[in-house]
Amino acid sequence: MEENIVENGVIVEVNRILVSEMGKWVQRRIEKLPEVARYPAYNAVRNLVWAGGIATLEPSRYQDGERGFRVPAAFLAMHAMEEAVTAVVLSAKKAGYGRLAKSVNVRDHYHKTTLAWLFGQVVEMVQESKPAIAYSGEADEIILQTDEGGKKYHQVAMLGLLGWRDEQGSPLTSLTGMLLKRHGGEEKLAEIVKSNGSARNSLMYATKDGFLTGPPDLASDLEGLTKTVLAVLWAAIDITDKTGERAQIVEIALRTTAELKKLAFPPPAKDQCPLGKDCAISAEYSPDGKFY
Repeated sequence: MEENIVENGVIVEVNRILVSEMGKWVQRRIEKLPEVARYPAYNAVRNLVWAGGIATLEPSRYQDGERGFRVPAAFLAMHAMEEAVTAVVLSAKKAGYGRLAKSVNVRDHYHKTTLAWLFGQVVEMVQESKPAIAYSGEADEIILQTDEGGKKYHQVAMLGLLGWRDEQGSPLTSLTGMLLKRHGGEEKLAEIVKSNGSARNSLMYATKDGFLTGPPDLASDLEGLTKTVLAVLWAAIDITDKTGERAQIVEIALRTTAELKKLAFPPPAKDQCPLGKDCAISAEYSPDGKFY
């Protein structure tokens, strides 16, 4: 790790993002979240700080070996993402998203990591239109800038501005179809869901192949995760601010998360398990429908 990315015990990029005007704007508003969502949101920020702090130990010993500090730093950053996603789902439950929010289990690693990955996919697709966002101190809001016909337009950034339509112009209800095309079909997409769901814990345990030693470019990974975590927390805040107003992108994200989980882990067909019989089930599938 380059020596110039370490400053005062915190990775510079993690610290810079957290203390930026936009970073502080998000953190100030965590206290306005519903109580059940507030705690995981605070946990998300705390885990980012821990990840950055632990990462500063990496240059001192075992930089490239199994005892390096990349693994716990990456683990905490990934856990920060799961906590942020939990805050989004719990905020949605309180904001009136009903069964859609209940369809995502915040105790299920596959649900949480799939929703986190899905947010990343949404960001990539939105960036294709090259929007720009910035914090406005005068308005104390995050502002979205768009360019249409050479003219720049500014408006308060909110989830309700995001949306997709199909080829016939009707609003999409799911991104599963787009993701299937984007990633090469059902098998590939199922592999992504399974890999994401086990990635965090896989970092921590030895296998017959040895130990994982964490990401080779730790600073870059932490920077990206920090930005994404804050973006997800902003989503939870916007959901709360707009309680009673259901944004299409939130509905799509929740519905698509549940669909992708079922794609990766299809539940046993009813005719495979006659009433009153004990049936063999996948080792990854538990009777209560949760996966760990």
